[in-house]
Amino acid sequence: MNTNKLFLEDLKYMVENRLPLNEYATEQMQEKFKKSESFIAELYQLFVRNRHLLPLINDIEAVVYDYIVSQEMTKKKTFYGATLFVAELFDTTQTYVKCKVDQCRNLYLQKTS
Repeated sequence: MNTNKLFLEDLKYMVENRLPLNEYATEQMQEKFKKSESFIAELYQLFVRNRHLLPLINDIEAVVYDYIVSQEMTKKKTFYGATLFVAELFDTTQTYVKCKVDQCRNLYLQKTS
C-alpha cells in the first residue's frame, strides 16, 4: 500500500473511531508520513465534517484527490494546474492523480446512472 493511501486510511480510522488529533498523534503522523502539521489538521477536519460519509467510501485516496482538485478548480485553476498542485501536495505523479480523479468521477457517474 502506498504511503499516501496509508496516511489517508489512518486519518479515516481516527475520525471513524472518534480518536482526537492531539499533539502526540500529529507528531507521529508527521514523522511517519512526512506531512506538515497544518496539512494533517486540515484533512482531519475535512474528514470530521464528512464523518457520516466515511463508511461509504471505498477508495479514500481517489475521493480526497478529487475533492482537492475540485476545490483548486474553483480558485480559477485549470484541471492541469489543479492535478499538478495535488501531485506536489502528496509527493506523487500528476498522472497518478489524474487516474485517481478519473476513477472517482467515473464511479460517481456509474452510481448516478
